[in-house]
Formats: sequence, structure tokens, C-alpha cells
Amino acid sequence: MKRRKVLLVGWDAADWKVIRPLTETGGMPTIRSLVEAGTAGQIATLHPPLSPMLWTSIATGKRPFKHGILGFAEPTPDGCGVQPVSNLSRKTKALWNILSQNDLRSVVIGWWPSHPAEHINGVMVSDHYHRAHLPLDKGWQLPAGAVHPAELAATLAALRIHPDQLTPEMVEPFIPLAREIDQDRDGRLAVCLRTLAECMSIHSAAMWLLDHQPWDFFAVYHDAIDHFCHAFMRYHPPRQASITERDFELYHNVVSMAYRLHDQMLGALMEKAGPDTTVILMSDHGFHPDHLRPSSIPDIPAGPAIEHRDLGVLAINGPGIAKGGVWYGASVLDVAPTVLALYGLPVGEDMDGKVLSSVFAETPALAFIPSWDSVPGADGRHPAYTLLDPVAAHEVLEQMIALGYIERPDEDRRVAVEKTIRELRYNLGEAYQDGDRHAEAYEIFAKLYRAEPDEQLLAVRLFVSCQALGMRREMRRIVDDLDGRRRALFEEALKKIAESKPDPLFSEDQRRELARWRNLARFQPPLVDYLKAQLLRTEKRHAEALAALERVAEGDLLRPAVFLESADLYLRLRRWRDAQQVYEKALVIDPDSAHAHLGLCRLALRRRKFRDAAQSALEALQRLPHLPLAHYLLGRALAGMREYARAAAAFRAAISINPNSADAHARLAALLEKHLGDAESAREHRALARRMQSRERPAAVARHTSESLLTREAQAACTTGEMPPLAETLIVVTGLPRSGTSTLMQMLAAGGMRILSDGLREADEANPRGYLEFEPVKRLLSDAVWLREARGTAVKIVAPLLAALPPGLPCRVILSERDLDEVLDSQERMRALRNEPASTPDRRSMLKDEYSRELRLVKTMLAARPCTRLVVIGYRLAVTDPLATARKLNDFLDGGLDVAKMAAAVEPLLYRNRAERA
Repeated sequence: MKRRKVLLVGWDAADWKVIRPLTETGGMPTIRSLVEAGTAGQIATLHPPLSPMLWTSIATGKRPFKHGILGFAEPTPDGCGVQPVSNLSRKTKALWNILSQNDLRSVVIGWWPSHPAEHINGVMVSDHYHRAHLPLDKGWQLPAGAVHPAELAATLAALRIHPDQLTPEMVEPFIPLAREIDQDRDGRLAVCLRTLAECMSIHSAAMWLLDHQPWDFFAVYHDAIDHFCHAFMRYHPPRQASITERDFELYHNVVSMAYRLHDQMLGALMEKAGPDTTVILMSDHGFHPDHLRPSSIPDIPAGPAIEHRDLGVLAINGPGIAKGGVWYGASVLDVAPTVLALYGLPVGEDMDGKVLSSVFAETPALAFIPSWDSVPGADGRHPAYTLLDPVAAHEVLEQMIALGYIERPDEDRRVAVEKTIRELRYNLGEAYQDGDRHAEAYEIFAKLYRAEPDEQLLAVRLFVSCQALGMRREMRRIVDDLDGRRRALFEEALKKIAESKPDPLFSEDQRRELARWRNLARFQPPLVDYLKAQLLRTEKRHAEALAALERVAEGDLLRPAVFLESADLYLRLRRWRDAQQVYEKALVIDPDSAHAHLGLCRLALRRRKFRDAAQSALEALQRLPHLPLAHYLLGRALAGMREYARAAAAFRAAISINPNSADAHARLAALLEKHLGDAESAREHRALARRMQSRERPAAVARHTSESLLTREAQAACTTGEMPPLAETLIVVTGLPRSGTSTLMQMLAAGGMRILSDGLREADEANPRGYLEFEPVKRLLSDAVWLREARGTAVKIVAPLLAALPPGLPCRVILSERDLDEVLDSQERMRALRNEPASTPDRRSMLKDEYSRELRLVKTMLAARPCTRLVVIGYRLAVTDPLATARKLNDFLDGGLDVAKMAAAVEPLLYRNRAERA
């Protein structure tokens, strides 16, 4: 039996609304044949619709709060800078990792994010492979880690196409009048050239690898359609009033030609892959090409995403796939489970997607596994100690600063890191909201809003979760804040900005004040009216809510939501005909409006036309399959049709997506008790419904943390090369803050070791015998030269700063390890003494995970560092058996220390934050 081969082709932002007209005129013959011989449909995206987050969800079958990729950028591992998002933040296995564990060979090209390339069974070409940042005459080095295996790097590097290598004949199909463009004044041609060259580079690598490498799974990702659309969709026919005739003449053909190019590339890939290959073509979201195109981009993080459409492209063709079929209800989360089913592999129960069984000619037998993450064995991922949780890394840095161990980084870098962290947290909160996890989202947005009360968008996000959780008083407080204080400041903000002039001599305080005024100038009073309408609706003041909506300006940001909200209010005011007309008009404007279909479902339920209601609910689910309200209303319709088992399944689906739905719990309880004979389950759901209805604030929610992905610990001691004498070596005492490093320094000092300490940090209640620290250590990330003069002495350096040790400096490192719960308890006590706020349980859990990762990273780094020797000292043993510990330290440091005095320096009574032994 032949092994299954799957070709997965990703086109970022591809949309059927562009493809269909082109296929009808013969412009995309490959897609036409793919669809006619296979099955196709629309695929729903997630929110926020940001490509790194979405393509990771596609590869893992999990939502962002499970997989860990949360944006376009992330802090560097030391927390002191910002870098493009990498796969080091991904916390779970992707398809190629699972396939590697099942002896299946993968080739993955350009996936976002896939840098640095993972050492999978097969080939990975990362998303940094094809980027050209400088002119060709400046050189074009392939980034380190862009290709696995490394022996293919030179060959693949030579296949890339630089923008400077494109000929006029390559560009003119996109921009026929390209020769007439003054590139010194118009940068749009350069954007087209760069996007085209990067696209051709990915295709070139894919074609070579299809010819020269064996594979079972081949995944190639193109981001070019998204880039072409963001730059040129505004010029796409028909011409918008805001576009000049000249611009339209120059650039109207770019988007259509980009799609034609992708069709040609797909045909070449399919021909090389062969007729026995299952081909999956998909996009992560769509892109409005018609009257729904926004006329402007909002000044908010990831504002260009407003051009995205919630529905993308999915087409499947190949052996065992249904022919000529059209299906509905697919989500980007469903791709990974479906690929696993194609290979006959079990689906992870912790995946959020489902197998698209309807695409198969014969329904496959499905198997399940609790989680692929718990399956041991080589999977090609980077070692666990290299995994990066950027938010956790930032929290660790802040903890070190709060405890006084590290100096705050340079202001510019700190500002960049803090901005990146805010955006990552914002995206995480929106992802929780998209998954109807509003309790978690509330905690995130409440903290962000407290920190930035002038950011209106944060107020809106917080309001959304408060509304979902029924927190009316909090909703009122947000609306009053926005409607009062900031409305009064709005005009003054505009005046300030008009009067201000860019001045490089502004003080930092002046810059912050100017930024505040700019935030206020972005404040939109119509949005306040919209939120006020939501609040009035929650308070059942429907006529006032409708009046508030009528005051909302019809801006691009608000119009679709306002349109449907007004229809919903007509429903509540029993103006049935008005509501019907608005919903029907909404579907004329956008036939894919799931919320308009839900409105018609509500109307049908009111009229007891249950079959029509069920059809409308299904129409909504075909567009947005993970919409809990649609499942809930479908359950009501099915119950009205007396299809009780199907109704219960619909209510359970609503609850699985949104466990906080009191109505779904209550309806399910009634069905189970009255019609399905399950009184015990009915009691459980009724109790849950009562709990949800009585809750005024979000209850504590169990945090879902991934199982540890840690490898075996590095050896407790290692020797690399020939060590020089002790006098020529730096003796480093290290560990986490509050892990016992001060005790070890006191032992070394008592034994006769020279200690590098300036005494500036005085003894205190947290450490009554002194810290023995050296102030320049806090600045080690920016100045480490002085360490070479410290050879022959012992210095205390907190573990996260060890990466700053100068190369070539011989080091003997004493690492103090302590139970992490004891460490955190002790840190909390010190934070209290420094009047720092107490850590939340969520933050403590995050710190614990990151500390564990940090220790393994430090051990592995030290093990690989030349002229370095490491010994690990357990703090509990140091206190309970100080003599044995003193002997161990003396041996490590070549003898000559007074062991008895070292042991006597240990004070067991200072071991106050002691965890109970298991």
C-alpha cells in the first residue's frame, strides 16, 4: 500500500471573492480543476486575525492561548530588546513534529513563524530564508538557522531571487506602466518588487526540494497575496472615489496578477507532487475586495487587519477525497486534525479543531489521544530550555529589577520591550475573548486599562468582557469614564497637538505628555455612544439604546456592528418587521454575515418556525463554526422540533466553547431531565447555571498550562577543556534571587576566599547577615569588561545575567538550587519589605515556569562554555549538612579553604521559607 502524501499550500489572505471571477474568465485554471475534482468551501478565521498567530493555529489545531504565538514581535530572551516573532515561543507540537515522531518525513517552507528551523525528520526552510533587507551589492547572507539540515543551506541560498535581479519583463504584467513611475517619489513599485522576489524565492526552494528530497508531508507558505493586497487592494477594480485615476491606471492590475501567479505556482507544485498526492490549498482569512473595503486604516495596533475578511479559502483534492463537493463550517483550527486523520493518526483531545470528515469520500475511522505533547521521543523541536515565553521572560526581568538584582535597561530599549509586551498581552486577551474565555480576558484588559487609562481601545476590550460576564456596574464605570473625563479633554488634546512641534530636545516627561495627548486625539465619541447603547441594552432600556445608536457616525470602524445592533434592538422593542428588513438588508450587503443569519434565527424562533430557525442557525455556523450563540440557538430550534438528542448536542457544543453560558446550562438541564432521562447530569448543569447567574465578578479560572517540555537536566558538574589555576579564574556564585547565594558567599568568605563586594547593599530583615553583592553586577548586560580584573575572587551574579560573561574568561560557577516554591515565597516576602505589590497566582505560576526554564538554559549554556567548570549545590542540603557542602565547595576550588569555618558560617534558623517535602 502506498504511503499517503499530502501537499499543504498556504496563501495568506486569499479570498474566494477574488478567485471566483478569475476562474470564470480562465485566469486561474489550476484552482478551477482543483475544486472541480475535489471539494471546497470557506474557512473561518480566529481573532485577532494576525498571520503568525493564525498559521501557528493551523499547524497545531490550537488557539493562541494554548500555542503561545501572540504577535509579530517578542522580547529577546534577555528581556532587554525586541526581535521578530520566532518559533521559540511556541509551546506545543506542530504537525511536522507529530509526523516526525511517526517516521513520516516533512518538508516545510516559509511557515510563519518557523525561525530558527527545527531539526525535524526532513527539511525546514524558515520564514527568514527569503527576506532581502539590503541592496544586492551589499551582500546577501543567509541568516544562521534558516535551513535544516545545514548542508542544504548553500544550495538553497543560491536559489533565492533578490528584488535587484528582477527584469522589467517580470514586473510589467503586474504594473504595465512601471517604466513611467518615478521611484524617487513613489515607493509603491519597490514594494511590488520586494513582494514578488520573496514570493519567487519561496517557490524556487519548493520546486528544488520536490525534485531532490523525499517527503510524506510537504507544506509551503506564501505571504505574498496578503502583502500585495495591503499595498494594492485599494486600487483593485472597481475604482473607489478616494483613488485618483492615475493611481488606478498604474496599479489596478497588481492584485489580479498576484492571484494568477499563485495559480501558476500551484500548478507547478501539483505537477511535481504527482497525481497520488492529496492537495490542500488554504488561506488563514480573506481580504475585502469589494464595497466592504475600508476607506481608511484605524490608528491602533495591527490596524491594517481591518482589511481582512473573516472567511478564507479551503480546497482539498486527491485520493479518497469527495469529488465536486462543497462544505461549510470549517475553521482554521480544523486543518491539523484533518491532516492527522489523512495519515490515520489519532487527533489530540486538547486540539480545538475537528476532523473535516465530510471531505472524505468515505468517512474515516477516527482515533484520539489525550495530547501529542505528552508523547515522548524525538520530534525535532528545539530543546525545551530554549523555548521562550516572551511575557514570562519580561515578568522575570521585572522581578529581578523589583528585587534589586538587575538595573533597569536603557530607556529606549525598555520602552520598546514594554510596548511589545503590551501588544502581546492585548493579543492574548483578544484571543481569550475569541474563544469565549472572558474571565481570563477580563484579568488581562483590566490590568492593561489601569496602566493606560487614556487608551480607548483597552476600555472597549474590557467592556466586551464585562458585558459577557454580566458586570453591569463595571460597564457603567467604563462608559462614564469615557463619556465624561475624556470627552472634556478631546478638544484640548487637538489644540495641544496643533501647537506642538517635533523637538528632539523634548524631555522624557514632555514626550510622555505628548503621547498622552495623541492618544486622546484618537478618542472617538461615536464609539462611546456605541458602548452606551450596549449598556442601555443590558439594562433593558432598549428605546434609549436605539437612540444612542442613531447618534453614532457611520464610520468604517463602526458601521457593520451598528447596523446589526440596531436590528437586535428592533427585536427587543418588538418591532419585528423593522428587524427583519435590517437583517435582510445586511445579507444583501454581505451574504456571509453570520450575525445577520442569527438575527433571522431569533425572528423565526419567536414565530415558532423552528425549522427555519434551525436553518438560519446552521447558515451562521457555516460561516463561524465556533460561535457559541449559534450552537445555543440551534439547540433551541431543534428542541422546538422535538429532536431532543440533537438539541442536547447543540447545547453541549455551546457549553464546550463557552463554559460560562448560564442559558445553555439551564436549557440542557431541562432537556436532560424532561426528555432524555438523565436526572443526575441535569442537576449538575442546573447548579452550574445558578452559579453563572449569581456571579457578579469573574470567578477564579483554572489556568491551563502545558505539560513540562523540559529535557533531562544537564550534569551537576562539568569540565570543558583544561582549566587554568584558580587565581586566573573568576569564581561565580549564581542562582535565582532568594535561592541561597548569599549563604554560599558567606561560606566562601569565612573559608578564606577573596570576595568581590562593595557593601553598598546593607543587611536587612530579608537577609540579616548581608548580601555580599557588587553594584556593577546590575549593569552587566551593558558593561562586563571589569570581570576580567576580578579573576581570583568570588562574585555573586544572578542567573539571568550569566549570558553576559565575556567569552574566553575562565569561570568556576557555583550554582545554588532551591525548591522553586520556597524561592517564590522568599521573593514575595522581600517584595513586601520593598513595598512592591504582591504577585497574583497567575503571575506566580508564570514565574515558576520561566525560572525552571531559565535554570536549565543556564546549565546547558555553562556546560557548553569553554574553560568553565560547574558545581550545583542544593540549598536544603547546605543548611542541613553544611560540613558536607563545605567539603564539596573546597574540593571544587582546589582546596586550601577552612572547611570548619565555612560550615560554621551557615545559620539554619535563616532557612525560613521552607517547603514541605513530598
